[in-house]
Amino acid sequence: MATMGTAAAVSSSQDRDALITGDAVLLDLRPASFAVRMVSAALDGVLQIGLLVGGALAVVWVAERSGMDDGFIAAGVLLSSILAYVGYPVLCELLLHGKSVGRLVMGTRVVRDDGGPVHVRQSVLRAVMAMLEIWSTSGAIALTCSVIDRRSRRLGDLLAGTMVIQERMRTLEPQRTEVPYALRDWARSADVGRLPLTLTQDIRAFLPRASTINPDSRHQLSRDLLQRTLPHVAPAPPPGTPPEEFLAAVLAERSRRDEVRLRRAQERGRELSTEVRAVPFSG
Repeated sequence: MATMGTAAAVSSSQDRDALITGDAVLLDLRPASFAVRMVSAALDGVLQIGLLVGGALAVVWVAERSGMDDGFIAAGVLLSSILAYVGYPVLCELLLHGKSVGRLVMGTRVVRDDGGPVHVRQSVLRAVMAMLEIWSTSGAIALTCSVIDRRSRRLGDLLAGTMVIQERMRTLEPQRTEVPYALRDWARSADVGRLPLTLTQDIRAFLPRASTINPDSRHQLSRDLLQRTLPHVAPAPPPGTPPEEFLAAVLAERSRRDEVRLRRAQERGRELSTEVRAVPFSG
């Protein structure tokens, strides 16, 4: 049963990056798109350039005030570069648990491929590779790799075994389908409990986006769903019922009956639990 449940969960999340850990735990990871990652990288890049320029100016100012030679300036600029290009991303990912300033703004996080937190080694490898694929090529390598990879990973992610996931997403208010007023009497007495699961899922997917579909395609889809649903519903709806109203009535009535059945099962379970606790046990 656990295997079947896991398989069903994976198939229902096929449009996402679902992973199963060694403990048989399903991880529903939503990879951040390359567009989101570009904005995040641009924000971090501005800060890194600021750190680099600020550090270089500070080194030059100290060298001029103290009369040090050009070797000190070169070493100081090199150290500023390392801090800006490697130190900044590594420290951010460690201190902010996989985030940076840009990722905080965009609501993303770096994690391992198994969903766990990144290690120091992985952060350093990602930062070093970013100097090649982002800074040296103006982001061309990183962009190409992110577009090709299905998880929008860049080369540094592939080598480090990490990925960037989208944590903050727009919350969608659940929309409850109601039985059309003209079909309420029919729905109460109709047998709508035998619909196949795949057909129910197709109806649930069609109704919320029906208004955004091309009229011809919308009509064709509604008629197709109507023909697939009629053999599983008795009696047939009143003559002249629009297909979408019929589908909405079937879906809403089935959902209502499922809720009633679930509520009764929960109440019965509580009653049985109370009865079991009330039974005296002999020592």
